[in-house]
Amino acid sequence: MSDRAERAGDAPRPAPPIAEREGAWDAGAANVASAVVPVSPELLDELQRNGALLGHPVSADGASVDNAAFPRLRREAGRLLRTCLDAGLGFVILRGLDPGLFSATEMENVFWRLCNILGEPIVQKGRAIRFGRVADLKLPAEARPRYHETGVGGSMHTDSPIMEQVADLVGLLCVRSAAKGGESKFVSVARVHNILLRHAEDLLAELYGTFYFDRRIPLGAVSRENPALLRAPIFTYDPKLGARGLRLRWQPEYVWQAPELPGVPPLGERQKLALHLLEGVLEDKAGAITIRLPMQAGDMQLLNNHAVAHGRTAFVDSPEAAESSGREMRRVWLRRRP
Repeated sequence: MSDRAERAGDAPRPAPPIAEREGAWDAGAANVASAVVPVSPELLDELQRNGALLGHPVSADGASVDNAAFPRLRREAGRLLRTCLDAGLGFVILRGLDPGLFSATEMENVFWRLCNILGEPIVQKGRAIRFGRVADLKLPAEARPRYHETGVGGSMHTDSPIMEQVADLVGLLCVRSAAKGGESKFVSVARVHNILLRHAEDLLAELYGTFYFDRRIPLGAVSRENPALLRAPIFTYDPKLGARGLRLRWQPEYVWQAPELPGVPPLGERQKLALHLLEGVLEDKAGAITIRLPMQAGDMQLLNNHAVAHGRTAFVDSPEAAESSGREMRRVWLRRRP
């Protein structure tokens, strides 16, 4: 059956309009102040009292941790999940890990513990990397670098779109900020969907059809177990979940560039129109629906990967900065536990 036949026949119907209180916010009406939450004095005290447990580096494969000594961290993580990620704006920046009080290793350890409370860390790259690095690695084009390995501003996107089951939650720890740029950007997926539904419902329906995603696998590493492509819709909607049943799978470069791979058909004209429209709304050149916030060392950014599309402005490290002293984030993808 063709993609067009799927859309005309058994394809899911687009989600109905979603209310602002259910997550369809814009920059003008949103309570932006609620997006930055200070680490409580009680949590800081707990972390400092248990400093001996925070001095162990977190391995790339993400070893399990015992959080029995951190009841305050567990309580605050639960509160953030309920009030900021599953409600409200769908994202939060937890601020207050002062680099003057905590080393980079200690901040990473706190962040890893917080993420393990919120969900189950999943593999991001290769076979075992669960504690990822986001930095400009200055890789050549032939290495096919992914977005997180560059300093470009990139496009608004959701994380892990090339995985069969995308991450539910995304965490970022700012170890070091850039000399210039690197500001975080956030857009409500429900707000974007409402705009498309109101002004171009026929093109929105195209985005519920199947698209090819380039998985950015180096050509020599492609195998049956590690395919070059993923086929999936860009929007999906599960009415049983209500407003939170709307989901976006999106990284524009992965969709636009997929037809360059062998065996992938070209995009249809209506598909192209729909993709351009989606990009235009997400990029929000007027700034009407985008919240922009700076990240500083010690900040922990958490977001609901289904409810919020995100991005960053381009960043530049100091020309004299070594690779080990430029902008660096630690990233964790999380799957909700049953």
